[in-house]
Amino acid sequence: MTLGMNQFGMEIVTGVKQSGPVLECEFYSATGTDTIAPGEFVILASTVAPLVTKVAKGAGLTSKYFGVVLTNPLKSAYAVGEKLQVAIFGAIVICKASAAITCGAWLQYAHDTYKVATQVGSNTIVGIALENAAGDAALLRVLVHISSISGATGATGATGSTGATGPTGPTA
Repeated sequence: MTLGMNQFGMEIVTGVKQSGPVLECEFYSATGTDTIAPGEFVILASTVAPLVTKVAKGAGLTSKYFGVVLTNPLKSAYAVGEKLQVAIFGAIVICKASAAITCGAWLQYAHDTYKVATQVGSNTIVGIALENAAGDAALLRVLVHISSISGATGATGATGSTGATGPTGPTA
């Protein structure tokens, strides 16, 4: 019996990893009924003994995103406390676009629609588009490249006093 190439109905969906580093994490939320789905970007929640990295949903365009939840063929979503895999900096993952995107564009993540878009203003960069996306809901490969560029800057430190001036040399 010969197996067909797509005999099992496999398809490319958001959250599929092509390559790159992955971290085993645990989903955390203060609301016990929350779930998170493959393809959603996450923020770090905390690390507690025995060194389990916990991740949570981001809350805005400037959240400090850490990575993207990967697809598990056995689960369509993860509940609070469940283990999941997160693709981190340097991974290539399939994401869903919210509009047309040009290859090479810096991307931001909209936590309310679970889609990426061309980065604007001071929104957090979550990746780089590795191909064009035709429009809303189009799938594209994204190089995960987290960079918080919120535009906020720290306070300027005080400058020290000017030191004593040395003696003046002879004048002609």
